[in-house]
Amino acid sequence: MRNILAIFKRELSGYFDAPLAYIVIPVFLSLVGGFSLFFQDILADGLASMRTVFFWSAVSLLLLIPAITMRLFAEEHRTGSIELLTTFPVTEAEMVLGKYLAALTLISLALFLTGTYPLTLAQLGALEIGPVFGGYLGLFLLAGSFAAIGTAASAMTRNQVVAFLVAMMVCLIPFVSGYALAKVPTPLLPLIQTLSFDYHFNNLERGVIDSRNVVYYGTVIALFLHISVFALVRRRLD
Repeated sequence: MRNILAIFKRELSGYFDAPLAYIVIPVFLSLVGGFSLFFQDILADGLASMRTVFFWSAVSLLLLIPAITMRLFAEEHRTGSIELLTTFPVTEAEMVLGKYLAALTLISLALFLTGTYPLTLAQLGALEIGPVFGGYLGLFLLAGSFAAIGTAASAMTRNQVVAFLVAMMVCLIPFVSGYALAKVPTPLLPLIQTLSFDYHFNNLERGVIDSRNVVYYGTVIALFLHISVFALVRRRLD
């Protein structure tokens, strides 16, 4: 735990010592605000609902999280600093968890700053607490899944651009598949629904806190963090 905390602090401070955090958070808030307030005005229909904000938050996370995670290991592989890090008494699993938790903390901070939307909407109408809680839980789990996928992509390559593109594609396919369910053959529908990020996110967004949706995201996170560890171990043994 001490090693994980040390790596976490090192990585998180790196986000704020460099311009990354000061770019990603404002860009995220600008995208969510621009699309929710101007492109698709949440105040125009007079309903107190966070569904539009949650949708554009999810899309923005899809675009920005690969940019956050692409440097986690790819940059250290490129510069050779990963070899120095492995000389310390720290395991690959501790490195992965420390870096992953730092990225997730930065993302969580960005999500926290969208709290002004439910506070404002609650003043304008009867905002249901259940869907708001479920929506934020869904966003956090979705962000955790995206970050785990990005961590694995970064662990498998030395090139940040490649890590970004791989993470984007792997995140994009299960995300957009939820919008094509009407065209999926009936025998395949249960499988595509089960694998779809959007399907599980929509369930949580409605305020339905079903353990199956939570377990799904937890499984995705655990799977890709294990892939990250495996990729680091393989590189060390090569």
